[in-house]
Amino acid sequence: MNLIYGRDFRGWSGPDGIYFEVTQEYTHLSEIHWRPEERAYCRFDDNGDLQHSVSVTVRSDHDEVSLVSFHWEPLETYLAATDSSLVRMYDFTLLDRKKFRSWPDGPELSGASGADLFYRQKVFPGIGAFTRGIQILAPRRKAPEVFKAVTDSWSGKEERQHAEFIANDWRNERVTKISTDPSATTNYFDAKSNNLPYELSPAFFKPEVLLKYKTDRDKYTVEDRSITCRAAWYLRGYDVNSAGQVHAYICDLRSLPYNEQLHWLSFNEKPKEGISERAYINDFKGEWSKVTKPLQKIIAILRKWGEAKVPWWTLRDPRLFERVTVPYSASRDEWADSFMDLAKLVNEGFEVKVIRKKLDEVRVKYAADGSIALLEKLASHASDDDVSFSALRTVQRIRSKVKGHSGSSEAEEITRDALANHESFAKHFESVAEKITTELAAIEALFPESSELA
Repeated sequence: MNLIYGRDFRGWSGPDGIYFEVTQEYTHLSEIHWRPEERAYCRFDDNGDLQHSVSVTVRSDHDEVSLVSFHWEPLETYLAATDSSLVRMYDFTLLDRKKFRSWPDGPELSGASGADLFYRQKVFPGIGAFTRGIQILAPRRKAPEVFKAVTDSWSGKEERQHAEFIANDWRNERVTKISTDPSATTNYFDAKSNNLPYELSPAFFKPEVLLKYKTDRDKYTVEDRSITCRAAWYLRGYDVNSAGQVHAYICDLRSLPYNEQLHWLSFNEKPKEGISERAYINDFKGEWSKVTKPLQKIIAILRKWGEAKVPWWTLRDPRLFERVTVPYSASRDEWADSFMDLAKLVNEGFEVKVIRKKLDEVRVKYAADGSIALLEKLASHASDDDVSFSALRTVQRIRSKVKGHSGSSEAEEITRDALANHESFAKHFESVAEKITTELAAIEALFPESSELA
């Protein structure tokens, strides 16, 4: 059976007239996909990065050779699974083209080198020679060894390196280094036979540990208590305590690739406070936490609006629910990015035409105002008093002045005021978000005849 099929689209004048296909059985079993921009069949590796499993270089006007190369590990797994060997053909020909006319009569020399290399050759002294043959490439490992490596990777039993984190060994009432090696910790069921730290011992980190994941939204999904790396790994149960430290349990850090563990280790520090109240209630008491952060309230309101298909607001992109995060670090860029994402989610969703129609119905005059100004006019009419949706305006101001004009004096003033009045970017963001929940409730009340909300 061929692994590769070279094809020539005769009559096609554009690029890719000559191309190569990999047999479908191999692409399915290896879980690889053709990516034209990479010129390769790819899959994600353990770090969530594209891995070229089959690379293709097609000959052009300047090249005489096309090359298709396979990454060995998935190829070896396929060979073992199908009880196959790879047959590689080779052909080496040398000629003095000024003297060569034809090959002389006479038998060819046939031979072998070991049990896996076979050839035939002919030598025309001083004029030409060729050697042509095949090489049999069997898996380098025995089939049971290959299969064990695959099943161990599925179950997490493969040999791995483990990092040591400064963590709260609350079982032994001490702060110490604890390895992510499963043999270094225990659980409630096995604890009677040892005094090892529990695998639920939390390690604590500077909030900057999250920046890596927030700046690559295609690769990572950062949710309120979990981080996912596409098709690679998943960290559950992280949270932020009252001192602003990120914390995660040893058993969850264990699931990360070693180089990812090293990233977290570089931000590891001693605990300044215990774990968050929410984490204690969820993870140790096994109860639903009643602690709801302002951002969660905003998302809950907007999800409700989206499901009810309210006319005054539309979700522009479902991914925005996952992209908006609290800025826990001291990075102004992270803070500005969080407000930009919040503006995209909340402010950009308001439907100006619907709001203007409502103003027309109640005979309120308006100019070519934006959605927030129009909503304020509508709310002021309903309450017979001037209404300002200051939190929504704050979101828009930070987006346009800090994110859009980061070097301006106004951006510097906004930043200084946020820190002076709230101590940290995280507290400022959550304060604004809490006010937005109130403003969204007020906006919802402006459209009672259109609302189908419970």
